[in-house]
Amino acid sequence: MAPPRVDSQAGAYGPARDSAVFNYDAAGAREDSIRFSFQCQGSGTLKVRIPVLHANFPVQCDRGDLSERGVDFAVPAARLAGTVHVTAPPGVTWAGSVGRGEAEEEEDPSIWQRGPGEGS
Repeated sequence: MAPPRVDSQAGAYGPARDSAVFNYDAAGAREDSIRFSFQCQGSGTLKVRIPVLHANFPVQCDRGDLSERGVDFAVPAARLAGTVHVTAPPGVTWAGSVGRGEAEEEEDPSIWQRGPGEGS
């Protein structure tokens, strides 16, 4: 497992089997969104917190398939540097990436999920 590929990568971490904190760089234009993308495997839920955005969200992990899940934020603070705090339950392996750019057009542009073999 490696950190998911994202456009204009600002930070990455993993693979990890424990809780961690990692940094991401400042960059991008005011209108850019920021994407937090995770791959995880094992039974449980990652708890992700991004203090500079005053945001937190869960990432559900599956015991079998390695799937990619993430969240996009289109807010002015998205261009700032920050940290990602990940709390992982025992037995879950995960990797994360942070990227910047235009938000993808999807049913719900803020939360998305891809299964194995789907495009990135």
